[in-house]
Amino acid sequence: MESAEDVLSLPSIRVLFEKEHWPEAQRRYNHAIETGIPTPPEVINHMDLKGNPMIAEITDKVIDWYGEKAMCTFVSVVTDQVRRERTLRDMAHRDDLTNLYNRRYLLDLFSERHAAHQRCQYLAIADIDHFKHINDTFGHPVGDIVLRRVAREIEGFTTPDEYAFRLGGEEFALLIWADNHGEAYARLEQLRKSLEHCEFRVSHPNSQPLTLSCTISIGMTVIAATDDFLSASLRADEALYIAKRSGRNNLINYEASIEKTQKINAS
Repeated sequence: MESAEDVLSLPSIRVLFEKEHWPEAQRRYNHAIETGIPTPPEVINHMDLKGNPMIAEITDKVIDWYGEKAMCTFVSVVTDQVRRERTLRDMAHRDDLTNLYNRRYLLDLFSERHAAHQRCQYLAIADIDHFKHINDTFGHPVGDIVLRRVAREIEGFTTPDEYAFRLGGEEFALLIWADNHGEAYARLEQLRKSLEHCEFRVSHPNSQPLTLSCTISIGMTVIAATDDFLSASLRADEALYIAKRSGRNNLINYEASIEKTQKINAS
């Protein structure tokens, strides 16, 4: 806002707020007038007098104005502060090497899960096959390059409402949506095959540039409404173990594996 005169010339302070905030603002005003208690600070999307978007902290306080009750609204521009906080929060949720989300954020997402969704959510845990051999043969700097390249492929696989994580070492996780087991399996199988045919060209200080390839094994499970991270991850881990034990470069659906085992035991 350029000056007090600019503010006083406004037909209403509402024009500075997005319309969806108006009902809540009116409720806050009414409560403050009735109780005389200042409203708690609220951070909202806001516009300056030129229509430029910004982030503001709003507090309303009832004051005496020549013997009449009046509402005084304090507007503090906190755009830079909020952006810094968001940046720091995002950094705390990211893996330093790959920039994927980290295990901490995966746990946070599980703790925040709420009402059932029309689609099914799946947890997949993926592990780079024979990654120790890459580190031992070519060194950890080359191993780090492979981790970053695999992370890029995994992140590119996800849609905007899905998540990719690095759990640690050569282990990754995904939270994806699908209508059914078959769709989830087909999508993850596509990821497995894309990495199977992916080659990484890596510069090496002691030799000619290297052309490396790697495969991944994946275990997947559908997430039940009652699941916490531990219960879902144990199932995905068990499926990953089966994928590794059956020759690696494989994808195992936990639910399908259990159903198959039950049929074998019943026969």
